[in-house]
Amino acid sequence: MTTPTHPSGLPIPGLRRAWWLREALSAESGALPAPPLAGELAVDVAIIGGGYTGMWTAWFLTEMAPGLRIAILEADICGGGPSGRNGGFLHGWWEQLPYLVERYGPESGLQLARAADEVVSGIGAWCKRYNVDARHTPHGYLRVNAFPATPHDWEGLPDTLARLGAPGELVHVEPAEVQRICASPAFRAGLLMPSAATIQPARLARGLRRVLLQRGVQIHEATEVRRLDPGSPVELITAGGRVRADQVVLAVNAWSAGWPGFRTRVLAWGSYMVMTEPIPERLTQLGWTGGQALADSRFTISYFRTTADGRIAFGAGVGAAGFGGRIGPVFTADQGAIARVMANFRHLLPMLADVRIDDAWGGPIDITADRFPEIGSRHGGRVHYAHGFAGNGVGPARVAGRTLAALVAGVEDPLAAYALVGRRQRFLPPEPFRSLGARAIREALIRQDDALDAGREPGGLGKLITKVPGLLGYRFRH
Repeated sequence: MTTPTHPSGLPIPGLRRAWWLREALSAESGALPAPPLAGELAVDVAIIGGGYTGMWTAWFLTEMAPGLRIAILEADICGGGPSGRNGGFLHGWWEQLPYLVERYGPESGLQLARAADEVVSGIGAWCKRYNVDARHTPHGYLRVNAFPATPHDWEGLPDTLARLGAPGELVHVEPAEVQRICASPAFRAGLLMPSAATIQPARLARGLRRVLLQRGVQIHEATEVRRLDPGSPVELITAGGRVRADQVVLAVNAWSAGWPGFRTRVLAWGSYMVMTEPIPERLTQLGWTGGQALADSRFTISYFRTTADGRIAFGAGVGAAGFGGRIGPVFTADQGAIARVMANFRHLLPMLADVRIDDAWGGPIDITADRFPEIGSRHGGRVHYAHGFAGNGVGPARVAGRTLAALVAGVEDPLAAYALVGRRQRFLPPEPFRSLGARAIREALIRQDDALDAGREPGGLGKLITKVPGLLGYRFRH
């Protein structure tokens, strides 16, 4: 089937599901049904959202409290949102350890980083146990410096981690070794996270769905929750029915930007990806055959990895900020964002200028004031929530799911006692200042990146604008 293209020659995003999800669905045979909710339902726990966070919460609940009646309500299909269209980078927070230590103290900061890192081997072992072929590839994550006239931005970070009790979790890589991993003329030195992995994200999401259904968890797809009444029991109203639950978990991630009570704590941002044709021979020529995940140091970070059939999946956080929490076409159908992704692709991998692009898609990511998740409970402990993964939720969503399950089940678990739980994020500005300000700062940061790409010093006004979030106490850079 021919891929529809824009006059620019690039695929048109938003016309169909992401490549990951189409590939995962085509590999399913005899998938168990998850019909829309019709009528009334009474459960112990209702989970709103059938992505990683909601499904990991359900899975850990089946482990911690067997016998609970659990229902997942998903507006689309499981994996239809960001869980089925992200880059599939599976890693923790080692680059963020100094910030975690600064905010939570040495012991708690290191605990959080170790908990986030456990997900790499934990998800791999889970996939093996349940025969989920998510293409788990534990071959590391390399961030490269591609600015021709700018030193790398991680000076001393590996030594800092060693002093904080995490030696070897980040490793400086000299340019010659970077070239052996992937021979691009744009790449200079690198920073390697050896413990990281990649997965086929939609295969993991659909695998979670299968395992949960087999465990007796009710899943209702095509079931949008239109209203939540936080009484006792909590009532959820959908188009086709009503759910009464003792406890509810909000696992809506970017959609929380439009949810009452969270609109001033979460900003929805667009991220877009493209997928090349299969080029295994070209990857061999580049030496990029080890399955390493790669990224650059831009603000609008470009992230790219290979697939099992020799393609390159390449993404960048170049989309716009949403207005008022609405998740609309700006997150899925922005042709300008795809053009920017392709400009980054051609800049970082210029030797692949002739490679055909087979697909393009986008989706929203959820960003809090400090780029870390917000996890907690409301309404007397009857409603629990987790959101704010800043585009890096593949691994941390499992941490959040285990934490939420412990809060729901009332069991002792180290994660539920960590400093991250129950700490509310700084308020974001009200609209229209939130989205307008985010867009202005984003454009200034993009222009700064473009100047550094060209080996120029960024302009003074742009540099001043990029400092505004930090002066206001926000942490929008990765």
